[in-house]
Amino acid sequence: MVTIKDIANKSGVSVGSISRYLNGVHLKKANEEKIQQAIKELHYIPNQTAKALKMNKSFSIGILVDNMDNFYSSQLLAALEQLFDQAGYFLLLTSHRNDKETFEYKLKKLIERSVDALIILKAETKWDVFQEVGQVGIPVISVEASLADKSVPEILSADQQASQEVVERMLKKRKKTAFIIPTESDYVLQQRLAGINAACKKMSVEISSDQIIYVDYGTTEAYEAVSELIKNGFDSIFVTNYTNAIQVVEGIRDAGMEVGTQIAVAGFGYSHLLQNMKLPITLIKQPVDKIAEKVADSTLKLLDNQEVDKQVFIQDKIFWQKELENE
Repeated sequence: MVTIKDIANKSGVSVGSISRYLNGVHLKKANEEKIQQAIKELHYIPNQTAKALKMNKSFSIGILVDNMDNFYSSQLLAALEQLFDQAGYFLLLTSHRNDKETFEYKLKKLIERSVDALIILKAETKWDVFQEVGQVGIPVISVEASLADKSVPEILSADQQASQEVVERMLKKRKKTAFIIPTESDYVLQQRLAGINAACKKMSVEISSDQIIYVDYGTTEAYEAVSELIKNGFDSIFVTNYTNAIQVVEGIRDAGMEVGTQIAVAGFGYSHLLQNMKLPITLIKQPVDKIAEKVADSTLKLLDNQEVDKQVFIQDKIFWQKELENE
């Protein structure tokens, strides 16, 4: 095994200077270049365990996410990994799969691995174990979920505002609007529903039972609902997630109707996949890159004992379909 002493013999730089360099202290440029060359030639790999024990840090961040196969979650994780790599931190990633017992177990395992900080994505606010995460003894950031404990910083998409803006536009420009909503409920969906309700209240529109279609994830219920909505004269459909939005578009086309002109469709879930499909629908994009930057920045500041904002809303971006653009 290559040691610091071997690097010293190879580079001609003292062991003490090499140790300081490996711990982040800047040396004379010439000495840094000698050390880097010796490390490269000797294939030296730092002993992170020893470094962690010495500094009482693991240089790892625990991330407890809802589902890794979710487009939003996977995009956010990819951005976070790059940002934390640049800061010298390793990510320990696991998922709770929207199950309280799994969340509690995975949370315990991450803490047992001595992560320096914890990022939680889309946990259920009703879980008592989630509501108590501020007591785990390390910095915690909550993403897309709100806590009663306001000592835990929250970073959230402004979904309620975006939802309200789009629904208001649909109610103004179309004759009859339907809403397709998943039966599952979490903080994100609650915010989107709040936007729908706020838009209807502002427009003095009372939602009838036939306007709301509840569907299960992982089924074709959204697709199947389209024919009945067309039969009942709906000319616009607001969908709260990207999977069901795609099903709605397919249902409209299979019914021989034109998406956009005859039936306007709007919803959340803008991604590169949807962009490439060039669907004629209004899409609301959650600002994944900006959220990742804020999460990483806040986490690193907490690790440095700095103050951070306790609640941050980051604005969504709306890509308007032609028929819903302002005149």
